[in-house]
Amino acid sequence: MKRFWTIWKHALGSFDEEDGYNKRNENAIAVIRSLFVITNLVCAIFIMVNIVKGW
Repeated sequence: MKRFWTIWKHALGSFDEEDGYNKRNENAIAVIRSLFVITNLVCAIFIMVNIVKGW
């Protein structure tokens, strides 16, 4: 599971080392980015369901 989380973090985007980067912030940034991705997916699903339902 730890390997999957590491891959997921890097798939969400790179982390800038020049802005006071440290390992503690890496997980927090990944969680916030994951929430954005999940929110976008849920929104897209609702839009598709609304289109199909309206036919």
